[in-house]
Amino acid sequence: MGKILILTFSDSEELIMSKILTAVEGESTMEHISNPYNPSVLTFPNLQIRINEQTVYHNGIPVPLTYHEFFTLLYLAQHPSWVLSKEQIYEAVWKENSEHCGAAVANVVCSLRRKIGDGYIETVVGSGYRFVREPQL
Repeated sequence: MGKILILTFSDSEELIMSKILTAVEGESTMEHISNPYNPSVLTFPNLQIRINEQTVYHNGIPVPLTYHEFFTLLYLAQHPSWVLSKEQIYEAVWKENSEHCGAAVANVVCSLRRKIGDGYIETVVGSGYRFVREPQL
């Protein structure tokens, strides 16, 4: 008799696929499964995020980013169009409880806008921030 596997996740698509593959990896009756979605570069109009290199290019020019700037941008870009609260961003990037996140996320977002332009990260008043795939540049 076959087995039914039910999984629920709240992560991004590539993390979900990775978790599914890990869950079924040891199953001898499963045929080889590969992860077709494993981008190492996220590309948007005039913006390229090279994940493995931890570098960002805006209009083909490298943009120097701090650790928190890079991973905040990456987290938002991996969840385009999602409205993410400053607490969600803080917990994902700083890997700490968001109880004392204060203005840390707002400061990083402000710095990112200054470095890559205003069009990529929208403020959703009272809710958080949203990454825009097709910014009005």
